[in-house]
Amino acid sequence: MRAKFALSESLPLFADDDVLGAALLGPARIGEWQQIAPLLEARGLPKIDPQMGGRYTRAVVAFFDHLYGLDHDGDVPFAPDGVEDFEGWKRKQKSHN
Repeated sequence: MRAKFALSESLPLFADDDVLGAALLGPARIGEWQQIAPLLEARGLPKIDPQMGGRYTRAVVAFFDHLYGLDHDGDVPFAPDGVEDFEGWKRKQKSHN
Protein backbone atom coordinates (compact mmCIF):
# COMPACT_ATOMS: atom_id res chain seq x y z
CA MET A 1 0.00 0.00 0.00
CA ARG A 2 2.99 2.30 -0.35
CA ALA A 3 1.55 3.90 -3.52
CA LYS A 4 -1.58 4.96 -1.62
CA PHE A 5 0.52 6.58 1.05
CA ALA A 6 2.77 8.38 -1.45
CA LEU A 7 -0.20 9.79 -3.37
CA SER A 8 -1.93 11.18 -0.30
CA GLU A 9 1.33 12.53 1.13
CA SER A 10 2.12 14.43 -2.06
CA LEU A 11 -1.24 16.23 -2.07
CA PRO A 12 -2.63 18.91 0.23
CA LEU A 13 -5.16 17.69 2.77
CA PHE A 14 -7.90 19.43 0.77
CA ALA A 15 -7.17 19.52 -2.97
CA ASP A 16 -9.15 21.22 -5.71
CA ASP A 17 -10.24 19.25 -8.76
CA ASP A 18 -7.37 20.49 -10.94
CA VAL A 19 -4.83 19.13 -8.46
CA LEU A 20 -6.75 15.88 -7.99
CA GLY A 21 -7.27 15.44 -11.72
CA ALA A 22 -3.54 15.84 -12.37
CA ALA A 23 -2.65 13.43 -9.55
CA LEU A 24 -5.19 10.76 -10.51
CA LEU A 25 -5.19 10.93 -14.32
CA GLY A 26 -2.11 12.96 -15.20
CA PRO A 27 -1.75 16.63 -16.12
CA ALA A 28 -2.98 16.14 -19.68
CA ARG A 29 -6.30 14.69 -18.48
CA ILE A 30 -7.43 17.28 -15.91
CA GLY A 31 -10.41 18.16 -18.11
CA GLU A 32 -11.58 14.54 -18.05
CA TRP A 33 -11.57 14.56 -14.25
CA GLN A 34 -13.84 17.62 -14.33
CA GLN A 35 -16.40 15.47 -16.20
CA ILE A 36 -15.84 12.23 -14.26
CA ALA A 37 -15.95 13.69 -10.73
CA PRO A 38 -19.68 14.57 -10.68
CA LEU A 39 -20.52 11.05 -11.88
CA LEU A 40 -18.38 9.53 -9.14
CA GLU A 41 -20.00 11.76 -6.50
CA ALA A 42 -23.21 9.81 -7.10
CA ARG A 43 -21.24 6.66 -6.16
CA GLY A 44 -19.75 8.17 -3.00
CA LEU A 45 -16.79 10.31 -4.06
CA PRO A 46 -16.40 13.00 -1.39
CA LYS A 47 -17.84 16.33 -2.46
CA ILE A 48 -15.90 19.58 -2.48
CA ASP A 49 -15.91 21.12 0.98
CA PRO A 50 -17.06 24.71 0.36
CA GLN A 51 -15.19 26.07 3.37
CA MET A 52 -11.89 24.39 2.46
CA GLY A 53 -12.24 24.77 -1.32
CA GLY A 54 -11.38 21.18 -2.17
CA ARG A 55 -12.02 17.50 -1.59
CA TYR A 56 -10.57 15.78 1.47
CA THR A 57 -7.78 13.81 -0.20
CA ARG A 58 -7.62 10.97 2.33
CA ALA A 59 -11.32 10.35 1.75
CA VAL A 60 -10.77 10.42 -2.03
CA VAL A 61 -8.05 7.76 -1.71
CA ALA A 62 -10.30 5.71 0.61
CA PHE A 63 -13.15 6.00 -1.95
CA PHE A 64 -10.98 4.56 -4.73
CA ASP A 65 -9.56 1.87 -2.44
CA HIS A 66 -13.10 0.80 -1.62
CA LEU A 67 -14.24 1.03 -5.25
CA TYR A 68 -11.46 -1.32 -6.33
CA GLY A 69 -11.76 -3.65 -3.34
CA LEU A 70 -8.47 -2.70 -1.71
CA ASP A 71 -9.94 -1.96 1.71
CA HIS A 72 -10.28 -5.57 2.86
CA ASP A 73 -7.09 -6.05 4.89
CA GLY A 74 -5.05 -7.45 2.03
CA ASP A 75 -7.69 -9.80 0.60
CA VAL A 76 -7.57 -9.80 -3.18
CA PRO A 77 -10.96 -8.84 -4.63
CA PHE A 78 -12.72 -11.16 -7.04
CA ALA A 79 -13.23 -9.94 -10.58
CA PRO A 80 -16.85 -9.04 -11.33
CA ASP A 81 -18.50 -11.91 -13.18
CA GLY A 82 -21.44 -10.02 -14.64
CA VAL A 83 -24.91 -8.95 -13.63
CA GLU A 84 -26.80 -11.28 -11.34
CA ASP A 85 -30.02 -12.79 -12.73
CA PHE A 86 -31.96 -13.69 -9.59
CA GLU A 87 -35.21 -14.24 -11.49
CA GLY A 88 -33.49 -16.77 -13.76
CA TRP A 89 -32.17 -18.59 -10.71
CA LYS A 90 -35.67 -18.71 -9.21
CA ARG A 91 -37.11 -20.09 -12.48
CA LYS A 92 -34.40 -22.75 -12.59
CA GLN A 93 -35.13 -23.77 -8.98
CA LYS A 94 -38.88 -24.07 -9.68
CA SER A 95 -38.32 -26.23 -12.77
CA HIS A 96 -36.23 -28.69 -10.74
CA ASN A 97 -38.97 -29.17 -8.14
